[in-house]
Amino acid sequence: MATIQRSNTKVANRLINYAEKRAEVREGVDCPAEYAKSQMKATRELWGKSDGIQAHHIIQSFKPGEVTPEMANEIGRELAKEIAKGHECVVYTHTDKDHIHNHIVMNSVNYENGSKYNASKEELYRIREVSDRLCKERGLSVVKEYSSPTRYTLAEKALLEKGEVSWKEEIRKVIDHEKTQAKTYDEFKHNLKENYGIDVLERGKNITFTHPDNDRKVRGSKLGNEYEKETIKNGFERQIERKTEPSQERGTTSLSDSGKQREGAGTARTPEGNERPQRFDEGLHKNEHGQVSSREIDLRHRDRQYQGDKQASNRSNAFDLDEARKSLKQQRANVAKGFNKFTERNEAEQQPSTTRNENNKQSNQRTNERNKEHDKDRNGEHQQEKSQQLERTVSKNINHGFER
Repeated sequence: MATIQRSNTKVANRLINYAEKRAEVREGVDCPAEYAKSQMKATRELWGKSDGIQAHHIIQSFKPGEVTPEMANEIGRELAKEIAKGHECVVYTHTDKDHIHNHIVMNSVNYENGSKYNASKEELYRIREVSDRLCKERGLSVVKEYSSPTRYTLAEKALLEKGEVSWKEEIRKVIDHEKTQAKTYDEFKHNLKENYGIDVLERGKNITFTHPDNDRKVRGSKLGNEYEKETIKNGFERQIERKTEPSQERGTTSLSDSGKQREGAGTARTPEGNERPQRFDEGLHKNEHGQVSSREIDLRHRDRQYQGDKQASNRSNAFDLDEARKSLKQQRANVAKGFNKFTERNEAEQQPSTTRNENNKQSNQRTNERNKEHDKDRNGEHQQEKSQQLERTVSKNINHGFER
């Protein structure tokens, strides 16, 4: 059973590095696997189309135990030859999971005419058809229908493997919850907007949900079959049909009284429109013997249970608020304590610095004084030497005069 997923990248080398690192078998189509990065890059530069999408990525997964790595790589290469004529491709076969799968890396630019690969939805269907045909020729199982209650993208699967939840998954969880709480399709849409801030846009057969935090939109069909417009509406219609089926209860009740009972139970809501009915016993009736029916007792029991849950929830919220205040107080104390330690350490670091500056200043003064005394001594010696020289010159001149 081979399944197909498709994506693209603006950095082809990064995708090739990932696929090549874990590959047990690697083979190229119109491109040697060991020179894939350089040859694909040369093709894109030759046609001047290095910007934008550089490569397309196709993941072909097989049912565990059906194929060997060599057979899987062979099927992947035949698939690449049919769907990507004129595009360099490399098929990397991985066995690091319980199922063998191919990573087919396709250069976005055609080396024959320079055109870029058209990654349309129709092309995706054609890839799946070719993959199914190649699998059937080898006696392998295929997927009969490419639809599932929930659809996950590659990015969502990566987040799920890390234990994280995507914004699409948050919308799915809210929808699943409100489908069990709302009574009608209109109430379902109202609750999504009022309780969670999720905008609902309907256009023809499509329905689009907008996440309140990032304003990102997603169609119900992208989330899965269970989240399409017709599926959700049909679910509420079947629910209404089940509720309107006649049921036998003890006692006798007129149709008009039962209509009033449903009307009273349906309208006893708070102004916000997102609370449960405040009183379930409004509009209740008694049977001809003056006894309350088992349905009314059940409704009253649910009312008391809801009130008890609401009070418990309030107490839980109050406890959480007290804990939050204590935590905030402790954080402030820690910040103040840390600031005091920083101030004391800063003063301690500055004090030795001041002492060193004073010592340096005094040392410079003593050095200047010694230099001045040394210069004074040198000047005195120089003056004394000049005086002695002058005396010798005068004495010499006098003696010379006596000789003459």
